[in-house]
This record gives sequence, structure tokens and C-alpha cells, in this order.
Amino acid sequence: AMDAKTTKEDVMQQVRQEMETQLMQDIYNSITAKCFSKCVGKPADRLDKTEQTCLAKCVDRFLESRQVVTDTMIDRGSRK
Repeated sequence: AMDAKTTKEDVMQQVRQEMETQLMQDIYNSITAKCFSKCVGKPADRLDKTEQTCLAKCVDRFLESRQVVTDTMIDRGSRK
């Protein structure tokens, strides 16, 4: 019985890790798509200073907004 329990816990941990990995991949893809289309006029070998600044600010705003949403969801979940 102990082996089955350990195996179930291991599987659950692996599933959680895979879900977190997928979430991070989704966030990365969203940031890449949104910020690239917003900030990069025409693709070239290098980003100019304006594009670099725009991308940095875009990523910061995106991550901040994700954190606000996450905090709100946690807060609402804990009030139930």
C-alpha cells in the first residue's frame, strides 16, 4: 500500500510540474506574440534601441497584469 501511495504522489507531482511548465510556455508564447507585433516594425538582424525599450516595457506590463489577475483569483478563492 505504501508503494502505491508513493507512486500516486509521484504522479501527482509530475502532473503539477507539467502543468506549470505548460503555463509558463503559454505565458512566454503570449508575451512573444503580443509584444513582438506591438514593438517590432520590420524584422531585422538586430533590434534597435526603441524596439528594445518597447519590448522591455511590454514584457513588464504583461507580467504585472498576469500577477494582478493571479492575486485576484487567489483572493477570491480564499474568500469562498
